[in-house]
Amino acid sequence: MKTFKSLIFLMLLSFVTTLLGCDKMEDPNTDTIHDESFLTCKINGELRKFNYAVNANDKPATEVEHFVVIGGWEKEDMNIGFGISLLIPEKEGVKETTYSVAGTNTLELDADYYIQNWNGGKHTGTTVYSGGRSDGTNFTLTITSLTKWGVKGTFSGRLQNGSAYVVVTDGKFSAPYN
Repeated sequence: MKTFKSLIFLMLLSFVTTLLGCDKMEDPNTDTIHDESFLTCKINGELRKFNYAVNANDKPATEVEHFVVIGGWEKEDMNIGFGISLLIPEKEGVKETTYSVAGTNTLELDADYYIQNWNGGKHTGTTVYSGGRSDGTNFTLTITSLTKWGVKGTFSGRLQNGSAYVVVTDGKFSAPYN
């Protein structure tokens, strides 16, 4: 019996030590993973928060960052999300500046607003509104901070799915690297 009590005590001590060792505990009343991370925008005038699992690509392996990928979901189940990708193949790489593209392939800047479709508990496909480099769309991304922690900025644009469009305004993000 004494061994069983010792085992329970050690397990409890280990659990408490783990809790105390964490910098910040996730607030169960929020859907953000990291206090400084967020991704929000208005889609057709309606505020949307993609604050679950917001992140950017892996930390750069070199001093020059050649691409930035940012993403987040509305909820843990990944049914609705938003993603942004920017690729700068030139030597100078990504900088803290504004990038814009409108239906051309000259700059690799794309945005995707995606919705997982379900019917009767079965996944039936994904509706994706994309914009930036396709005709009739546009996208603007301003990087306001590019540090070892991650990337921050603002965005807006017009995204398309077939003949349907959505307008994205007031976008802002703060995404830590993976």
